[in-house]
Amino acid sequence: MMVRKLLNRYPGLVWIRIFGEMLTSVTGAMLAPFLIIYLYDKLDGNVLLPMVIVGLQPLSEIIITFLGGGLTDRMGRKKIIVAGLLLQAGAMAGFIFAKSVWLFSLLYILNGAGRSIYIPAQRAQIADSVEAGIRPEVFALINTVGAAGMALGPVIGYFVYTRDPGIIFGLQAAALMIYLAVVFFKLPETIPDIDGEEQNNEIHRLKLKSFLSQHSYVFSLMVFSLPISFFYAQTETNYRIYLEDLFPDFLAVLTTLASIKAVMCILLEIPLVRWSRRFSLNKILILSYSLYFISALSYGLSTSLLLLILTQLMVTIAESLGLNRLLNHISEIAPSTKRGLYFAIYGTHWDISRMAGPFLGGLILIEWGGAALFSLSAFFLLAGGAAQLSLQKMSGISSFPVLRKFMLKSK
Repeated sequence: MMVRKLLNRYPGLVWIRIFGEMLTSVTGAMLAPFLIIYLYDKLDGNVLLPMVIVGLQPLSEIIITFLGGGLTDRMGRKKIIVAGLLLQAGAMAGFIFAKSVWLFSLLYILNGAGRSIYIPAQRAQIADSVEAGIRPEVFALINTVGAAGMALGPVIGYFVYTRDPGIIFGLQAAALMIYLAVVFFKLPETIPDIDGEEQNNEIHRLKLKSFLSQHSYVFSLMVFSLPISFFYAQTETNYRIYLEDLFPDFLAVLTTLASIKAVMCILLEIPLVRWSRRFSLNKILILSYSLYFISALSYGLSTSLLLLILTQLMVTIAESLGLNRLLNHISEIAPSTKRGLYFAIYGTHWDISRMAGPFLGGLILIEWGGAALFSLSAFFLLAGGAAQLSLQKMSGISSFPVLRKFMLKSK
């Protein structure tokens, strides 16, 4: 009875998304902690070149987001999801045979193109199909399932990587293709009906008016979220090199931290999201940015595994509260015919940080060390949190008439 009740709580497409997330997160987590180390070794210990290559993926995501941010709103969610998965699978298969810097770069661009169209489409589909009351819970559930895969992935990845890193790329490509097949045969299309004349009028309006002013509020949310993604860009790249100087067996420490954080997400994310419903967006933002600020300082200064585990707990709480609430906020402010575009615009902050963050962070790491890098990240987080709060206060006072006017026209 409990299982049936749970199955009926969410639409079928949510369970397809959960299946795909579990499948790809295990193999993705096998690869993620070691990818920078893999490039670092392949490129003869060069610190900056791997960061440049890694930055090419989000660069391609930014370009495609702005050239075709509303693609999923015009062509349909399912077609875009299939195309995105196909591009990512092709890139992962290519990594098995890649030897040169240029081929690594091309594959990163291809993978970035796939991600840039896939992520807004699947988020828009959730917003299309899930009622507002449980939407944050669904976002949290998908993240939790991803965390479950990440709890297992790094441990398996550690043993596979030390034997043959190419196997991990093959497994990720296979997982993406299996997910693609399920999507192709089982996933319904959920795009809202859009009148052809209305769509043409909207395209015409966008040619006449400034794109930035039309979407000023969501662009502001995106810009003020940059400190969060910059922080993650450092933990995913430069911190793994910095860790090598702190711990003799840094790969084991890296694996331990990744697995522990994943377990924390599994245990805490959904309860935290449910608990946070009683609080306003402003209060959640204050708590989330404060925890990120403390975590950034801890990453830069901690040389104890115990303190780093505590830091993982703070990051887990911060992202469970803040990131899920912001995603739900985007789903609430986006007109039904522009959900893909809004999620694409907002998600660009990850692409910007992952494009420029690793290289800039690498320069700081070389010149001043990891403590300075993460102290700077902490300062950015403090400034970003203050800016988000100011934005929400302005929103409450003025209700952003430009945004409201545009949303009324879009409906």
